[in-house]
Amino acid sequence: MTSKGEKNMKHTGHATLNAPIDQVDLEHWLFTLTDAEYQACARGHRAAGTFVQDGVRGTVNVEAIGGHLIIQHYQEVSAEPSRVEMLSERSRVYLFHLVPATIQVRWTMSANARTAETSEFHCTVELIMPPVLRALGAMSLLSRAIRAHTVEETQLFADDIVRKIGSVRRPSAGD
Repeated sequence: MTSKGEKNMKHTGHATLNAPIDQVDLEHWLFTLTDAEYQACARGHRAAGTFVQDGVRGTVNVEAIGGHLIIQHYQEVSAEPSRVEMLSERSRVYLFHLVPATIQVRWTMSANARTAETSEFHCTVELIMPPVLRALGAMSLLSRAIRAHTVEETQLFADDIVRKIGSVRRPSAGD
């Protein structure tokens, strides 16, 4: 939800999953992702962990993107095998690793069938921030850095998802 005067910065990455959609389980993948696996999925990934608070699952992600440190405390909005939406209502961003500010980050991942043996994976990151932070972000090329980071992590998330499907190959509906 965007408050009056706040602006969005939104980027989506796309990748092909070499797996049929009935073997893709984004919900399970996200909530079992280890810190080491998360760090392997992008150069800027520093740390991650999962938690349950008041019955709601969540993740804490720490990233260094474009010279800025971002700490997100995501809570599950919705989760199912083909789509997960997470929201961090009060992410901390440290511009240039020094100046603290609070933003909102929505992270959505989805998969849909492409062919009988492949799926399309989408990873969208949306930052919601006051105009002054958006202006600072523009001056520091934050949008470009987030776009590049999203593209990188999308492909590496996809690779990890497929690797895990291969290690626990379940019969597809046609088997």
